[in-house]
Amino acid sequence: MAHMYLLTAAIVIAGWLAMLISSRRTLQRRCAELRLEFQRQIDSLSARTRALERAPNTQTPTAPEVLSPREGQAPGEITPETLATITETVTALLGRKVRVRSVKILPTPDAIVNPWAQHGRVVVQASHDFSQRSRP
Repeated sequence: MAHMYLLTAAIVIAGWLAMLISSRRTLQRRCAELRLEFQRQIDSLSARTRALERAPNTQTPTAPEVLSPREGQAPGEITPETLATITETVTALLGRKVRVRSVKILPTPDAIVNPWAQHGRVVVQASHDFSQRSRP
């Protein structure tokens, strides 16, 4: 009877090991595929960037030009050209068509001067320090 339990335990452990090995190989294979796909996308974006840089009479607007308001436009409003550029960039990065639902301009770090808000951010960031959690 004891041999039966040992045999059953050995079969269960062997099954777990086989499943672990199979899962690990599948995961490694998938990670390698994703790395290749990511590298292809980076290469594609790099090639497009080089092509745009080499194109004559093509000027890409700088950040202040893109974010500067037009005549009759509110200062915090995003222009349609900026929205189209953001959508195109995210689409190229993800490799599939995306729909940008919301865009807002965040203030610069210098504009945020509330010391209570700054202290709150420091506390939240400090709570993410995993090196302190590993101490006994």
